[in-house]
Formats: sequence, C-alpha cells, structure tokens
Amino acid sequence: MTNGLHFRDATLDDATFYADVFTALRPTRPTDPVVERYWWEQPDDTYVSRRWVVQRHGRDIGVATFDHPAWARLRVPHGDIGGDLSPDRRDRATLDALLAEMERRLVAEGARRVAVRANEDDELRIATILARGFHEDRRHRRWLLDLGENGTRIAEMATESRARMRAEGIRVLTLDQDADPDTYRKVWRMNEEAVQDVPTTLPNVEETFEDTMRWLRAPDMHEDRIWLAREGDDIVGVSVLGYPPVRGVVGTAWTATARRVRGRGIARALKCETLVQAIALGVDRVQTGNDGANDPILHINASMGYRRWVGAINFLKDVPAG
Repeated sequence: MTNGLHFRDATLDDATFYADVFTALRPTRPTDPVVERYWWEQPDDTYVSRRWVVQRHGRDIGVATFDHPAWARLRVPHGDIGGDLSPDRRDRATLDALLAEMERRLVAEGARRVAVRANEDDELRIATILARGFHEDRRHRRWLLDLGENGTRIAEMATESRARMRAEGIRVLTLDQDADPDTYRKVWRMNEEAVQDVPTTLPNVEETFEDTMRWLRAPDMHEDRIWLAREGDDIVGVSVLGYPPVRGVVGTAWTATARRVRGRGIARALKCETLVQAIALGVDRVQTGNDGANDPILHINASMGYRRWVGAINFLKDVPAG
C-alpha cells in the first residue's frame, strides 16, 4: 500500500484495461488493445518490463509500469517509469504517489537515471513530474498528415521519387516481394546502424535479431506494407506504417536508411510509397513522430504537408548512488 494505493501485478488479461486507460486520457490517439496485449506476451532480449494495475479500495483505477534495458548492456543503469490513472480518478496527489512508487521500485532494481514522459498539453502530469525533481531533457515532435488534403501533393512527390530511385539504381519494393533469404537479417543490421544515429540523451541499446522479428510480426505490421530500398544485394532503407487492428491512428512505425546512402532521397521515396499505399487502403490521416533535433526528418515531414500535433516532453532525474 502506498498513499492508499495497492499495486497488483498485471496479467495478460489486464492489457485491455491498460489500453482503455490511455485511450480515455488521449482519445485523439487511442491505444490498441490487441497490439498492447501482443507486446505484453512477448519475451524480450533487450528490455525488462514490469506492469501493475493500480487499485484503491479494491477498484482498478490506473496502471503503472517501468522498463529498463538489461543492466549488462549499460554503463550507467537507466530506465523509464510510466503509467497513469483513469480520468475520473486522476488528481495530482494520486498521480504523484503512482510515479513515486514506480521510481522507488526502479531504483531498487539498480537504476541510477530515471526517465519519464508527458504530453506537452498535460499540465497536471508535467507539474507532478517537475515537483518530483525531474528536469526537461528532450522534446518529441508529433505530426499529423491529412491524406485527403495532401493526396495530390503526395502522388506528385511519389512520381518524382520513383524517377529519382530509378536513376540512382535503387529498387523499392515491399518485404513480401523480396525473395532474398537473408532479407530479415539485412533489415535488422541496417536498422541497428540507423538507431545509433537517432538523437538521444540516454544511449540507444542494440536489439537482437529476435527482437526485430517480434516487431515485424506484431498485429499492426504487414509484410506487404513494409517498404524496402535495395541497392544491389544490400538493404539500404526501410519505412513502414503501423495499422492498429482495433483502434488508433495509422502511423509511421519506423523510417531509416543506411549511412552510406543518405542524401539521395531514399527516405523520402520510401515514405511516399507508404502514404500512397495508405491512401489506396482508404486511410484518411497518418501520424508520425521524431526527436525535435532530427532535422532531416523534420524537413521531409514539412515538405509532405504534415502539421504539428501535440508532442511529448522527456524528463530525466539522476539518482545518487547509495
């Protein structure tokens, strides 16, 4: 018990409640319960995840989490705390108690840096986090693209990009069309190279091939909607939209290119293909997100007609060794 709260270990059957809590808090960006449950079911080689249902007087009122990379992969142990409360049970004192308990448990496991996130428009959560001694670290930008308003623009960009890719000797195709038996491992290796170049404060931790395969097989992923760029035998780019099976906004799950081919328009070409395909599938809008310091992707998003949406703020706190 913490400030009248009880933290019950979450089970797989609680994944829907978790999704419902965050959907109620962020109705414009719903959380898909099928996708959520899938990730709860998956063993992970890279991260340790713990989840609880928050109760008061025997009633489920929220969820609480922490995640951290396996300590052996880190020089300075760090992790993220998360969770929130149903809107009708959400106040600063209760949210503070929830975050305090997650921070305590994560530090007890060995973390020396703790991260937490809040949406830019969530004044209550931001105030609670700052009062707990966290400081703002980075901004995560989110963008929304109306495909009805920008369909013609996207189609024209796609035509230009296809011509450029032909001239560059780059083949663009979907994952299900690629017959190379080593495609998945090539995607994994290229992704890991690209991840290391994503702006961040906390180090990006390399994932295993098995973790990448779990991502590619998630319920919102489809091999005929995962776009690849090939130069000869090499996979040099990937872009994919995630399609929530129950609820949510279709959104960019990942776009990346190999270092040696950057500046040749490959990321733009791949993103164009994902959007043209989304329009053909009847999708009316697409979301994307990126670190606020990722200038190349910011430029691509602006040129495609994406408009700023509510972003997020990452906060950090260093914990004295003791």
